[in-house]
Amino acid sequence: MVIRSVCIIGSGVSGLVAIKSCLEEGLEPTCFDKNEEIGGVWIFQDDGKQTEGSSFYDCLVTNSSREMMCYSDFPFPKDAPPYIPGKDLLKYYQDYVEHFKLKPYIQFKSEVTRVEQAEDYATTGRWRVTVIQNGVESVHTFDAVMPCTGYFSISNRPTYPGQEEYEGLIMHSNEYRGNKMFQDKTVVVVGGSHSAGDISVDTSLTADQQVYLSMRSGTWVITRNGPFGWPRDLYMNRRINFKLPEFYRRNLMKKELLSKMNLDNLGLQSERELFCSEVMVNDLIQSRIFCGKVKAKPGIDHFTKTGIVFTDGTEVKADVVIYATGYKLRAPYMDTSIIQESLKDLELYKFVFPPRLQHPTCACIGYLMTIGAHGPAFELQARWAVQVFKGRCSLPSTEQMLREIRFIKKVQYQRFGKHIVFMPSVPYQDDLASRIGALPTFKQFMFSDPGLAFRVIFGPALPSSYRLVGPHPWKGARDSVLNCWDTYANATRTRNVGKRSDNSWPIPLQIALLLVVISIVLFAT
Repeated sequence: MVIRSVCIIGSGVSGLVAIKSCLEEGLEPTCFDKNEEIGGVWIFQDDGKQTEGSSFYDCLVTNSSREMMCYSDFPFPKDAPPYIPGKDLLKYYQDYVEHFKLKPYIQFKSEVTRVEQAEDYATTGRWRVTVIQNGVESVHTFDAVMPCTGYFSISNRPTYPGQEEYEGLIMHSNEYRGNKMFQDKTVVVVGGSHSAGDISVDTSLTADQQVYLSMRSGTWVITRNGPFGWPRDLYMNRRINFKLPEFYRRNLMKKELLSKMNLDNLGLQSERELFCSEVMVNDLIQSRIFCGKVKAKPGIDHFTKTGIVFTDGTEVKADVVIYATGYKLRAPYMDTSIIQESLKDLELYKFVFPPRLQHPTCACIGYLMTIGAHGPAFELQARWAVQVFKGRCSLPSTEQMLREIRFIKKVQYQRFGKHIVFMPSVPYQDDLASRIGALPTFKQFMFSDPGLAFRVIFGPALPSSYRLVGPHPWKGARDSVLNCWDTYANATRTRNVGKRSDNSWPIPLQIALLLVVISIVLFAT
């Protein structure tokens, strides 16, 4: 079975890397997108037509820093800030398309309505794809298909008793664009993650009344500013960190977080432990609570005509209720036996391949959430998928894949108390990279390039590190890994302040750690 033509659905963050990964391997991608431009959730729409799917708002700033969220062989411009405003991110994806000449492979205003196995699927593994373009329906046949519409396509809107009688405005965070319409309003924001924090802070800047943040079980607030004043994810997402026991990493991070913020006093404290709970990346929520503009409240019990009654019995009048309650998993163009609509029932091996298909010619890219940037994880999903299409990587048996899927579901449910599509970014990305030979190891560079070997293990697990070795390496990868700290500093050090502070570890400690790693590599296996 030879795969040449590949249908890619969606030209967002995952669809773009799917196109590029296909081209790298000599495949023939055709991407259909119902929008008029690339970017998916990063297209800013302020025309009131957004009713489904994720969309960003004026105040949005990325939760992951630039070097950790860029594609592996396409860094941000050197003068880009450590964290990127949402409206600037689309330009990065547009530049990516232009640099790698991806646009000819994308057909815009093309809505995929049905994806099904072709009549000869049993022998060829091919797929029939129905598309509506300018009101005209057409059917195409492809050797493989890559759904890239991801986890953020259908908004999740909970319902509560009395909601139908409520006389105020109810909206989802995907409809939120800015705070101008909330002057003289009392606002209730429902949710405990990133968008809930952003919208609570943003509305509190103009709402002359009060903003309430309603959470069923609390959250852990993580600031972008990490140890020594550097982006936090540079310290969190290191390979060496994931070699340490989880309890040690948890306690270390809790100590640092709680030294800056008393979550109990702020009413934010989660009922679950760190790494097992909702997380909110936010730098301002504490100050807005301190000045009384935001008040944390428990979950909603029921609505009244004029407001909300919370589960602690308190009642407030509210003009607006904003659900920052996330999204549902759904691919309406595909049969639910392939991509299920319930997280409890979802079956995707490594969150990519449906395990029950006869042929591995369907790869779902972007059906995953991570602690950290999504783009690099989606890119490795796509790179692995095309290697499977080319026959250079194989999948385990159906029984083995289903066994692993059930195990991961069980572990996640025990950890979070609910079904969730989530993996820690570094172990997940390293796993996929190892399958295509793109995982850099200390042993590979121990003698030839010891400085790089040290950074691979102890430094940030940058996306560019997956272009050091393996298929389609990038010549700029080594410099990207070695110069990571200076790259960040140069973007913000716009005034000469004299002697530069040294963020690196002391030389004796670096040598000691290097000797420890060498010992592990040489004698532990």
